[in-house]
Amino acid sequence: MAEKIKILFLAPHLSTGGMPSFLLRRIKALMNNENFELFVVEYADIGGWAYVVQKNEIKKIIKPENFFTLYEDKSLLMNIIRDNDIDIVHADEILEGFGQPMADVLLNDLYDNNRTWKIVETCHNVWFNPNTSKRYNPDGYAFCTPWHKFKTFSEMPSYAEVLPFPIENKVPTIEEKLESIALLGMDPNKKHVINVGLWTSGKNQKEGVEVARSLEESNPEIQFHFIGNQAPNFEEYWGPIMSNLPSNVTVWDERSDVENFMKAADLFMFNSTWECNPLVLREAASFGLKILSRNLEQYMDMFTPYITEIDGDITSTKYKIISLLSSENKYVVKDESELFENNYSNFYKKIHRMTVMEQSVFTPKPEIIQNFILNPFLEIKGNSESKFKIEFYDEEGRCHYSENLSINHWVKLNREYFTKWNTKIWEDGYLIHDYTLDLKGKRVYICLDSSSLGDTLSWVPYIREFKDKHQCHLIVSTFMNYLFKDSYPDIEFIEPGMVANNIYAMYKIGWFYKDDKFDVSKNPNDFRKEPLQKTASDILGLDYKETRPLLNIPKVKKKKKVGIGLHSTCQAKYWNNPTGWQEVVDYLTSLGYEVVLYSKENDGYMGNFHPKGITKFEAGSIERLIEDMASCEFFVGLGSGLSWLAWACELPVVLISGFSEEYSETTLDTYRVINKNVCTGCFNRYRLNASDWNWCPDHKNTERQFECTKTITSKMVIDKINQVINV
Repeated sequence: MAEKIKILFLAPHLSTGGMPSFLLRRIKALMNNENFELFVVEYADIGGWAYVVQKNEIKKIIKPENFFTLYEDKSLLMNIIRDNDIDIVHADEILEGFGQPMADVLLNDLYDNNRTWKIVETCHNVWFNPNTSKRYNPDGYAFCTPWHKFKTFSEMPSYAEVLPFPIENKVPTIEEKLESIALLGMDPNKKHVINVGLWTSGKNQKEGVEVARSLEESNPEIQFHFIGNQAPNFEEYWGPIMSNLPSNVTVWDERSDVENFMKAADLFMFNSTWECNPLVLREAASFGLKILSRNLEQYMDMFTPYITEIDGDITSTKYKIISLLSSENKYVVKDESELFENNYSNFYKKIHRMTVMEQSVFTPKPEIIQNFILNPFLEIKGNSESKFKIEFYDEEGRCHYSENLSINHWVKLNREYFTKWNTKIWEDGYLIHDYTLDLKGKRVYICLDSSSLGDTLSWVPYIREFKDKHQCHLIVSTFMNYLFKDSYPDIEFIEPGMVANNIYAMYKIGWFYKDDKFDVSKNPNDFRKEPLQKTASDILGLDYKETRPLLNIPKVKKKKKVGIGLHSTCQAKYWNNPTGWQEVVDYLTSLGYEVVLYSKENDGYMGNFHPKGITKFEAGSIERLIEDMASCEFFVGLGSGLSWLAWACELPVVLISGFSEEYSETTLDTYRVINKNVCTGCFNRYRLNASDWNWCPDHKNTERQFECTKTITSKMVIDKINQVINV
């Protein structure tokens, strides 16, 4: 009988996660194969004894004399290989990308051209770039995903096969499901959604918790279970989430009985945004679970038959959960366990027969990392004694930065608004990098810094224009996503504060000051001297054109009705003529109009009283407000959010303001009322002190306080109304 092939599995660690799980499954498949003897070396004991579920399982299977943990002295690895006459060293991560840096002397020994062992490597991540960081070529790659073979490592010379984690038929019977529910103490009368994974921003449990929160009151029959360890080094992420959990969420620690959760569950929710080939999706498919997950590019459609896609929209995900839990649809689970064992057995035999791949010493190309997340960022990584000259140019060819860098250094520019940067890098005088910013197909995040209704309605149209111009995958956060998600279905909306993962560029829209002057690093122009909408077009590098946002405006019949809005966020914005509103309302009612007040503030708010003869719209959802407002013929208001909303609803707007200049708000279908014979436009000359309700920077506590609107007469407003109604 031929001698057994001795395979040593070299793992960066065995603390927790997909890599140790994959190794455990591979060992189980080959343990009883008479062709192999298996060894395991744990390179670093980074988890201590806290997270050892997979490690303990491996130690139960592998003979004690064949299991090793390296501590401080990593050179013991070579002794283990030589003393045990190892035939194949299978590293369960790319050796240049191990969790702990592997010393060059150890890599040189491992890859020595006179070695008697072959080397196999498996990559378990999507960040390693072999074209710039791979220094040694193994005899073979055992890839866990086709993405690595056909994309990441496509230029590498080594033999390669794709040997993914198997999907197996583990679909439980009704009896097995009920037994698992009882073992876990779950309520058999409820529906159970599970999420499995280490608590990190990439795994994105925060989104899952918010989805659960959205169902807490409306669907109390649905319970959510999060299984996975909360490592101390990630507490900054999971700590705030744990401090505010909804009542329908149960958090379990790392468990050795995840299979019981898979059997007990009705649906598997996987919110992760940063994956290679997640084993939990394969496990969920093995148990026949309905699956909600992102369908990431690197999956290459491996999971398409099994999953319902999610995109970060909490409300959309909520309804998908409800739909899936009520659906009877199932998929056929094919058992790949025997194929998994045979493929690995044949692969190792083939590697064993190969001649050793000789290594040639080479210096990899420097890795250039560049992104535009708020600030233009560039980093050069690698091994080089060269000097690198870095230059950044704007669209007009002006150089904004020129400096020499050494390897493993980075630079970040101050400017945050969109610039079509051209970056040039010379290595020892040779141009090696010439890149002009191109966002096509990239993940770009735009966030609105203001929660104001007017600001939001003003700036959103340019977000869509930005997407169309650059053909990027756009992620947007506003404080009013519900207003826009149906009207902009090709944009991914996330809630403020949520993490947008894997982004290439980010821009923030808002009014940003520095010492009471506009911050020139965040906006190219003084926003106070321009229309409000131009703030967004300036920051995003777009041509300015007054544009309404897209809203879901219901088709309703117009009534003989006028909307008004008389409240705002400071007294300077009010129409401070004490009889003005009453005289205008009296005029409108004399013409047969119903006058509806849409301001939510009560009568007498901050000393401002409602005119008589109006109908007060009862505060409710903004969708109901839009539906009611859309039935008006026109709107009379201040320079505030309600006027912006009326304008967005395509109503003519009579806008009363002396606080701001005429250019500040809208002009399309807008009838501006202002008295230029008195002091006006303080908002465009000074920084508003929002904490001072009676802010009037030029004339506070004098007879001229608020003269900008005190002197606007009802006749001036009525004259504009008559222009609207053609009287």
